[in-house]
Amino acid sequence: MPPRYPEDIFISLLRSTYYSTQHAVPTRIVTSPSASRRLSSLAARGTTSNSLIGNRIIHNRVAKLPKAQKQTFATSGARNAKAREIAVIGGGITGLTTAHYLARHARDANITLYEGSERLGGWVDGKWERVGPGEHDKVFFQRGPRMLRSGRMSHKYDDLIFYELVVNLNLQDQIIFQDSPNDDRYLYYPDHLVRLPPNKKLTLDIILYSIRSFFTEPLWSGSLKSLRKYFGFRMEMLQGQDIPKNRPPPDESVGAYFRRVFGDDRLVKNVISGMMHGIYGGDIEKLSVKHTIFENTWRRTILDRPNIRNSIWVEIKDSILAHDMKMHPDFPKIFELGWKGLKVETIAFENGLLPLVKGLAKDLKDKKVTIKTNSPVTSLAYKNKKVLVTTTGKPKEYDQVICTLFSKHLSEIVQPKGSLPSLAKTQAVTIMVVNLWFPNPNLLDGNHGFGYLIPTSTPNNDECVLGVLFDSDMNTSTEIAGTKLTVMLGGHYWDGWTKLPTEEICKAMAIEAVQRHLHIPPDEPVHASARLCRDCLPQHHIGHRTRMADAHYELLSTFHGHLSVAGPSYTSIGVIPAMRAGHDIAMRVAYNHGPPYRYHPNPDVEHILPNHPIHHKIPDHVGATGLATFTENEFDSFRAFHRPSMFLRAWTGKRWKYGGHGARRA
Repeated sequence: MPPRYPEDIFISLLRSTYYSTQHAVPTRIVTSPSASRRLSSLAARGTTSNSLIGNRIIHNRVAKLPKAQKQTFATSGARNAKAREIAVIGGGITGLTTAHYLARHARDANITLYEGSERLGGWVDGKWERVGPGEHDKVFFQRGPRMLRSGRMSHKYDDLIFYELVVNLNLQDQIIFQDSPNDDRYLYYPDHLVRLPPNKKLTLDIILYSIRSFFTEPLWSGSLKSLRKYFGFRMEMLQGQDIPKNRPPPDESVGAYFRRVFGDDRLVKNVISGMMHGIYGGDIEKLSVKHTIFENTWRRTILDRPNIRNSIWVEIKDSILAHDMKMHPDFPKIFELGWKGLKVETIAFENGLLPLVKGLAKDLKDKKVTIKTNSPVTSLAYKNKKVLVTTTGKPKEYDQVICTLFSKHLSEIVQPKGSLPSLAKTQAVTIMVVNLWFPNPNLLDGNHGFGYLIPTSTPNNDECVLGVLFDSDMNTSTEIAGTKLTVMLGGHYWDGWTKLPTEEICKAMAIEAVQRHLHIPPDEPVHASARLCRDCLPQHHIGHRTRMADAHYELLSTFHGHLSVAGPSYTSIGVIPAMRAGHDIAMRVAYNHGPPYRYHPNPDVEHILPNHPIHHKIPDHVGATGLATFTENEFDSFRAFHRPSMFLRAWTGKRWKYGGHGARRA
């Protein structure tokens, strides 16, 4: 009998995945000779603890641990033991989310959150500034993330974690599911704004504008040739040019990948580089294509088309999360939020994302989590199966530490020095965020929308501007009318600079740039504010996966599984991916095993079928360090799933509605 509802199809596919060969991601991977030598040296070390960890690493590389050994390293604990002491380092979005899930799921644990500054929230920041003499002459300046993608077009299910967290904090009524009336985006090239083809329902005017733009704007030079080459390249791949799954293709930069598939670099420099500026502030010649928003595009040109009709490649961890979330007691509320998110591109709160930070902070205090602000961690060391955390004064011992700091910073504070050389090689860019407010509300000259980005090919960009946001068009705060802009300077342009421009100099550069770009008269009054965001965007350069795999073994060797990491330094950048990273590592530490966490198999069935695949073959993509997924064959972490069966996505065959007994077709 065919499944009744789409979720039944999805669950059936999930179960078929469980029953496929081993189901789990194979733990034996192809490694370089240097990696093999490293493992051998771990196993050969003289101390008992190092010999044990070396043997366990090697065993884990070859086969799944027996059930009795699944709780490895620091995550194993005896029943009725005294409460575990767990520390979370970093009070940004990743750290707050990690502490949130630990407080809810880690039984018999005392949780301490360390934050080096005086406030929580990390790069999510904003403040009210007075711009006039009146009592209400105030403007809210946001100096970090202020909106979130809904996830309606994503192959991942990270957004489910965001919706779950919102439900946990009871913030459902504060979410704003409303796009700007005008969501146009622009690129500035070579000396004016060029509107990009809109991502919305096509009209005759939009079609005619797009055709005229493609044939008249220098920005699109070479685009038709490039697109024709890309589709030809794609067809060649679909006709059987397969990459062996035990031999991943060499990593390549965003620029190299698109030059290869386009056969031309004009569209790469004019368009792709601008997109990378807006999201990563990074250099397209250094960023790894498979660790950016183009990962699905790259995967489609590497993997064969799925055998199942109308299917796509989905990471196993996301299919497990989707299935697991359906067992959540508040799934009706989570689904309702996801359903609303299907209708919009972006999600926000009033005053940006600050209500989310405040809600998390209040929740942690209610859950008796110890929060230590103004407490920068200066040292992390391992001794007697404990991690010593030093801020000021005597170090404090913890059973488990989760670090969410920038990876290079972590490598600088661990003891002994040089223990994490792979993380010491990681990079991040620094951005100066300049907020501008003009009393004149009519300065955008008809170019309304989200804002514009500046590609590397744009001449005369001496101010090193990455992009400009039209905040007054996306405003979620009630404030005095005017034209409000956010200018982003620096990024990879500042790589290697020993001395950065001051805030005052950056204010002047930002004002001069927008006056030139938007034809704003120099005599227009303006109020400016600036904030330097040092190392705010980690860069996943070529070889990122190999570095993270090496870091996994370095962490195990140095901290024996007692130190885990999470955050955008390791996985995807962005607020929602950071929440997913915090959730995954917190649940792994809380439950001492990989997912699922909300779905608990029947113990009677487990007793009867101890080797049942659904109990023992689900991959633990987090592991003791948080980086286990990087040690596995990247192709084997994907499975084909039926597109229409993926709930809460724009391409779902028939839209679902929640009917009281589960998600059903409309």
